[in-house]
Amino acid sequence: MSTLRKAIFRNVVTGLLAAASLSALPALADTVPVYTYHNHPPFVVDGGKGLSYDFIDFLNKKSKGNPSFKIEVVSRAQLDKAMAAPDFNGVVAWVNPMWFKDKDKTTYLWSGQIMDDANVILSNATKKVEYKDPSSLKGKQFGGILGHNYAGIDELVASGAIKREDAEKERSNLRKLEAGRIEVTLLPRSTANYLLHEMDLAGKLYVAPTPQSSYTRHVLVPKKNPELLKLVNEAVAEMAKDGGWQSTLTKYKSK
Repeated sequence: MSTLRKAIFRNVVTGLLAAASLSALPALADTVPVYTYHNHPPFVVDGGKGLSYDFIDFLNKKSKGNPSFKIEVVSRAQLDKAMAAPDFNGVVAWVNPMWFKDKDKTTYLWSGQIMDDANVILSNATKKVEYKDPSSLKGKQFGGILGHNYAGIDELVASGAIKREDAEKERSNLRKLEAGRIEVTLLPRSTANYLLHEMDLAGKLYVAPTPQSSYTRHVLVPKKNPELLKLVNEAVAEMAKDGGWQSTLTKYKSK
């Protein structure tokens, strides 16, 4: 084979291998569902608004509709079922690797940090509860959310050291706290900041300075789709310096 023919042959083979490599990567879907099971403020508020919807708008501006992102508000059980499907192609917003047993980030791909947050303990301002650790709540009436788990607290509830009374919505627990029907409750700091302002409870309820836990929020992406992670990460990087997004965080008391 002549030198020219060998060169042409090498170029053809190289091109075929490159094409095969690209075809092995999953193509981005036309529409990518963005799942969230955080169906409370500031992520979801009445009337189809909230931080999650603003996040979707930001992603769609970044992607210019290719792909298009669409919010899907689901329960955690519904999310787990969707993620168990082999063709799962969505992403999950506002989550942390610890919540998906992925501390080492080997099961899923994870975006950069989109928010700092914490779980905080609230009490009535006339009967402040200073939280140091779960034992600080012994003997208290704790207001939980139906179906939610509370690390460190559930164990004390099971032992009878803490009495737990559940509600369906975070607002209900805050009204109970205001009325003295429960003694403490737990909320994400982002949610507490929003609701205390919205419900005019800022001077009536007390937020303990020591959080029950602190964490960062990210976007979970299926391991099979690094191209989607790249797009999400580009948007997340822009958010940190985008004046409009910073104003959005301020609007929802998340900054």
